[in-house]
Amino acid sequence: MLSVPILLLVVAIAATEVPKRAPDSNLDQLGTCQSVRHEAQEIRREGYAAIDKADSIREQAYRVKDEAFEMKEEAYGIKESASEARSELEKSLVEAIALVQSHSTVTNLYIQEIRSTLSDMKERMGRIERRLEGVEDRLEGMENKDEARFAALTEQSETLEQKMSEQAAVSSSISSHVTSTMATALTLKKRQEAQMSEVRLISLYKMTGQTTTHSGTHDSDFAVDGTITFDRHHWSDMRTYSHTASAAPGNKIWLNLGGLFRIHKIKIWNLRHCCQERLIGTHIYASDRLVGTVIHAQGSYDFAIGEDEAVYARDVTLQQPLGQYLHVLELQVWGTGPFSEDDKFS
Repeated sequence: MLSVPILLLVVAIAATEVPKRAPDSNLDQLGTCQSVRHEAQEIRREGYAAIDKADSIREQAYRVKDEAFEMKEEAYGIKESASEARSELEKSLVEAIALVQSHSTVTNLYIQEIRSTLSDMKERMGRIERRLEGVEDRLEGMENKDEARFAALTEQSETLEQKMSEQAAVSSSISSHVTSTMATALTLKKRQEAQMSEVRLISLYKMTGQTTTHSGTHDSDFAVDGTITFDRHHWSDMRTYSHTASAAPGNKIWLNLGGLFRIHKIKIWNLRHCCQERLIGTHIYASDRLVGTVIHAQGSYDFAIGEDEAVYARDVTLQQPLGQYLHVLELQVWGTGPFSEDDKFS
């Protein structure tokens, strides 16, 4: 292929030679110039293409060169790693050899100790064998004694069997008596449950007390004597109500039930001839539990306790915190019992 400068030179020469030819050959020369020009353009394009191809080959050569350098560096790195691995392997081998040597030394010491121990054990086994021979002699003597003891035990066993048969007959008799007693106890239990489930008057003629007694005749026992009819003053021998001697705050009338009862209702009969308002403010307690308070002046008061409340008490107390006399015609308590503290019927 022609280079670009040569083509340009050829075109210039052709241009200078055209005017020297004859006029009749102008057309031929013009065609020749165009052909040469066209050929020059083709050659120029081919030159540019060759230049581009050369540049591409040069770039590929540079890339190959860079890859060669990288491979060279990797080779150097692999070589260094191999050297390090070799040195580490040599070091590990040296350490392993030293460890094996130390272990062999320790093993030799253990073998010596085992040999010494086996020798001691052999001596001990000899002593044990000699002792076993003595034990065998003793066992022979003990066997003879055991035969005599076995005969004696056999005789005692026969005697015990006879006694046990006699005891079995006695136990059978006791069992029948226990069965009869249990039936009687169950009957008594049912009767006791029926009796204790009856809600009844439990305050009549029980022990009572009060803080003071008016005129010495209105004793607290009148509150539980069962009389709720007579309370007139002009019948001095028929004043059957309790009355305190003082109007100071804190007057009390109390009733000892004589046992632990379940309280169902407390009824208070007030005086009918006068002074019913004095009972207003009085607190009614079943042991330590407040059952109610008098808030109106009237002839009688009922303080009922619900089935789901289950109030148990040993005493009932009327307490007047106000500065008033405390007097009642009758104090009635209805309940069931008595119960002990751990009574299963309660």
